[in-house]
Amino acid sequence: MPTRLAVLGATVLLAVSGCSEAAETAAPAPVAVPSTAVEPVAEVPAATAGGACALWDYDVIEKTIGVRFSVAASDQAGGTSTCVVQPDRQAWPDLSLSVVRTTTAGPEIFLGERVPAGAAKLTGLGRAAYRLNAKATAQHGPTVEIGWLSQAKQLRTLRFTFARGGADQAKVTAMNAKLLNLAKALNTTDG
Repeated sequence: MPTRLAVLGATVLLAVSGCSEAAETAAPAPVAVPSTAVEPVAEVPAATAGGACALWDYDVIEKTIGVRFSVAASDQAGGTSTCVVQPDRQAWPDLSLSVVRTTTAGPEIFLGERVPAGAAKLTGLGRAAYRLNAKATAQHGPTVEIGWLSQAKQLRTLRFTFARGGADQAKVTAMNAKLLNLAKALNTTDG
């Protein structure tokens, strides 16, 4: 934007100062200024981002948790694949999924060593599971995290992060149930 303003300013200055008497009396030529309007971005399916995003579909996410996402990105490091989905041009809310391809940990080790401090044990999801709610920070709202040891011996973690100022306790409580439903839907992909 500063470059556009500099070009516009220089053009106006040259037109006003002029080198001849004719330039002083002639109106400056119109300058085309590019539009700063934001063009809509075409929505590409989340699965095309690869990695753990292959497990997701924006419509299924919206139907299950009630939030529409339109941008996905994935990464892979060693045996861990991740995916983050967000609305277009916003950092939050976001939803992330990480999948550790395989683990030798059983339910006892998972619950004893892999569960974050302050998490609550969950039943009815995989071989063992937990839920962790975290408070808002200066950058974003509260988070809801569900982690589980799947039947296919994978470690999976779902985390929903609210936008700053975007959630009271009732919304966090509701997201706990919605995220659990999404985790159960993802758990059906176990081998």
